[in-house]
Amino acid sequence: MRLTKLISLCLLVSFLSASDNSSLLSKFKQEKLDIDKQKIELESDNLKYDWIKQVMGSYSTSKTSGKRMGDNKLDTFSITFDQPVFKSGGIYYAIKYSGANREFLRLSTKLNEQNLIKNVISSWLSMKKYDLQIQRQKFLIQNAKIDIIRKKEQYESGFLDSSFLDKSILSKTTFEKNLIDMESLRYSQLMIFKSLSDSNYMDITPPTFVMIDRDKYINNSLILQQQLAQQKRAEYLKKMTISNYLPTFSIYAGYYDSTNSINPDDTYNQVGLKVSMPLIDVNRGRTIELRQLEYLKSKIELQDSELEECNMYQDSVKKIELLDKKMKIVVHDAKLYDSLLVSTKELFEAGEKTSYDVDTLNNSKQTMLLDRQIYEIDAQKILLNLYAKMHGEI
Repeated sequence: MRLTKLISLCLLVSFLSASDNSSLLSKFKQEKLDIDKQKIELESDNLKYDWIKQVMGSYSTSKTSGKRMGDNKLDTFSITFDQPVFKSGGIYYAIKYSGANREFLRLSTKLNEQNLIKNVISSWLSMKKYDLQIQRQKFLIQNAKIDIIRKKEQYESGFLDSSFLDKSILSKTTFEKNLIDMESLRYSQLMIFKSLSDSNYMDITPPTFVMIDRDKYINNSLILQQQLAQQKRAEYLKKMTISNYLPTFSIYAGYYDSTNSINPDDTYNQVGLKVSMPLIDVNRGRTIELRQLEYLKSKIELQDSELEECNMYQDSVKKIELLDKKMKIVVHDAKLYDSLLVSTKELFEAGEKTSYDVDTLNNSKQTMLLDRQIYEIDAQKILLNLYAKMHGEI
């Protein structure tokens, strides 16, 4: 039976939705994500309407005096407005650029959010794996202790050299030290989990994942969607830059009100149409060429990212296949130990084998069963890395 058939189906995409799983992240990390999302929307709105100019108001007062004119006080109030209404496509591309930029930033935040949730799940899986490895190590220590007892009896009976007993003791010591290292790593992983999530480790039951179709993975890749948004940003920025060197049509209007000693009330309005464009700019050619190169680079980066994602997907498939082979080996060995246990128990009841023989075989069988669960967790972590980079329904 293939490993992927042993993993129950559960879509990570729905699991990774922020609204359903914000409780997985710590309060502080969720608050930072929320602020980032709000900033994106506000900054994007600013960018979208940045082409609309300000309505300016000003007021000034001054006083002059002289022998010929005497004292003269001047108060001036004005409201002016100078707004481009056509920039040879620049306004249109500015709005399109703001939309592409908004999408790019949203995808960046989404990737960051899913990466954080992925780290929570990955940390949980790592702790689970350490739990299994610790159990496995304890079975190995039990077998090592049994081996010491046997070697000691054989040594005392003169059937073995002391070097065999010495190796058994050193082997047990190595197993015990490794167990301590595993417990230390498990605790460190727990601290990582606590820094990511406020949830109780024991209260979480992460979903399980299956291998997905390559086309579905590519079509739902957040990285590729983000890279596509970046390409659009570069394209619109290039067109905006070109429009800066083309004619701009603006309307301007003003209201002016001035009061002075000679003319107590001097008020007038002004409305007009203006056409402008830069005549000489020494950096024009280089600036446009830079934007063109950025656009070409974004197109290449999209193709390169797609190649990287395809290769990563294929690498994940291969790793799953190799884990499947390991699974078959340990399942086969566990069945072998089962048959050996049956015959050994019968021989033990007949007085031909010792309880040590039964315990050794049983401990070895348990390590095989634990190996199987460890490989399943390894597969889950591989699949998790794929699902965490996807967006949308599968």
